[in-house]
Amino acid sequence: MRHYPTQKEKTQRAMQAYMDLIDAASWLRGELHAPLESFGLTMGEFRVLELLNREGTLLVADVARRRKATRQNMKVMIQHLEGRGWVRRVIVALPPVPFEESHRAKSRRGEKRKGKRRGVVGLTKSGKKFFREVLPRHSKLVKSLFRALSGREQMTLSRLCRKLREGDIVKFFREIRMQDEEE
Repeated sequence: MRHYPTQKEKTQRAMQAYMDLIDAASWLRGELHAPLESFGLTMGEFRVLELLNREGTLLVADVARRRKATRQNMKVMIQHLEGRGWVRRVIVALPPVPFEESHRAKSRRGEKRKGKRRGVVGLTKSGKKFFREVLPRHSKLVKSLFRALSGREQMTLSRLCRKLREGDIVKFFREIRMQDEEE
């Protein structure tokens, strides 16, 4: 006869998976901290360099959004990387949005319009050279640590992490509204 888990067992199972995931992430972060520090990088700065290397020049706001960092935190990271000569940040004026001249106040018609100003960041030549030196070493370390998993397990882990980040809003609300046994 098949045993269906109780709500309490489901909660315990979820908490155990959560704690295992947090512990593994902390362990992995610890293993990778010192090697990056030997290059004068934090994990956040490495991730910014990797993003710029992969995608090219980006708006600072886009880098912050994609790294899920605050503007202030991103500003500090970029200033550090800029100080080392690995990235360059400039302010650019975007082209103005198309706009019907007849929708402007008569007193302002004919004035030259300006677009919004935005910060843009990209790798410098020395930043590209530095990253080409760091990436293979860091990749080798990551590959060595992940040898504990088979190739299929690594792909499954990636898929599960993406699935967890995406979530399932219907299941979330169904579970959050459900009354647990112990309540």
